[in-house]
Amino acid sequence: MGIWDKFLGQFTGGKTKESPYIPLKEDPTEIIFAKNFTSKGGRFLFCESSDSVFNNFKEICIENKWNPSTILCLEKRLSLSLDIKLFDQSSANLKSFKAAVIFCEYIISNSGKILLSEHQIRHFKIPDLPETMVVFAKSNQLVKDVSHGMTLLKNKYKKTIPTNISTLNIKSNIIKEKYPSIHETSAKNIYLLLEDDL
Repeated sequence: MGIWDKFLGQFTGGKTKESPYIPLKEDPTEIIFAKNFTSKGGRFLFCESSDSVFNNFKEICIENKWNPSTILCLEKRLSLSLDIKLFDQSSANLKSFKAAVIFCEYIISNSGKILLSEHQIRHFKIPDLPETMVVFAKSNQLVKDVSHGMTLLKNKYKKTIPTNISTLNIKSNIIKEKYPSIHETSAKNIYLLLEDDL
C-alpha cells in the first residue's frame, strides 16, 4: 500500500473519519424558519398555490368563527382579493377586531419573526393591532436574519426607506414566563400562510 493510499483513507479499509474542523451541515433556511416559528407557537401553513392560500384562509376563518366584518384589513390589495372591507380610518380601537390580515416585508429564519413596515401596518403600533394576525407571504421573502432583511428593505425602497419598521413576535407561554412585558405589549397569535413562489 502506497503513501497516497494512506492519505486517501484506503489504509483503514476505505473508511475516512469526519474531521471535527468541518462545519456541521446546517438545515436549509426555510426549515430553520419553520422550526423557530412553530416552536414559539406560530401556526404555519405552506401553500403550493394562491388557490391553496385562499382555501386555507377560509378554513382559518371557519375554525375561528370570523366573518369579514370582524377582520381588520389595512391593505387595498388584500381587501380586494379576500373581499374584506378596507379599514381607512386613521385612528380607532383596532383591538375590537378579532384578527388582522396583512402582508409582510420579510420572514426571518434565525428568529422565526416577521419583519413589517408602514406598508403593512401604516402608522399603527403592533400593540394596537388585534390579538391574532394572519400574515400572507411568499417563499422568496425568507431571509436569514434581521440584518439581511434590513439590507434588502433598503434596496427595495431605494428612494424612501419606510418608517414604522418592526418585527412581529409570537405570543407564547415560554416568552410570557421569561419576558412578561414583551408578551403583554407586542406578541400576537400568528397564522402564516406561506405561498411557494416557484
